[in-house]
Amino acid sequence: MRALNSKHLFLLPVAAVTLAGFKTLQDAPITQTRLREMLVELGYEVTDINKEVGKEKYSVTFEKSGFNIPVGFEISPSKNYIWLTVNLGPAPTEGNAKCLSLLKQNSKVQPSFFYITDSGNLLMAQAIDNRGVTNAILRQRAEFVSDNVGKTQEFWK
Repeated sequence: MRALNSKHLFLLPVAAVTLAGFKTLQDAPITQTRLREMLVELGYEVTDINKEVGKEKYSVTFEKSGFNIPVGFEISPSKNYIWLTVNLGPAPTEGNAKCLSLLKQNSKVQPSFFYITDSGNLLMAQAIDNRGVTNAILRQRAEFVSDNVGKTQEFWK
């Protein structure tokens, strides 16, 4: 086995710092502006729902199962998550058998899930960890959520 010479010893710290810097850049959370840029790069027609700085929200419509499904994209206030949401209209009333059916569907559509807002709307949502997000990940998650909306239409429609 050969011994390391001084040239090799110099390269080891340089390589370690370079790899650490690459990992840090890869894991950095994306901003609202970058989220919109990524959606455009994916070829989606992006609608600005909220333009208030720091609270930007965008929408992209997917055609699935005979529906035009507008998926909302926004970064959480903590910057830790990217939320994908679909508003499915008024939620079923409490005690309605539909509520139980929707809860059962959560196990089939996870990590997407159904929930009811304080204002009484039914939504499907999915959170993406805002680290290392690529265009491919964003596309896959958006397709997954919109597919699940289409597949579960008998339960929320």
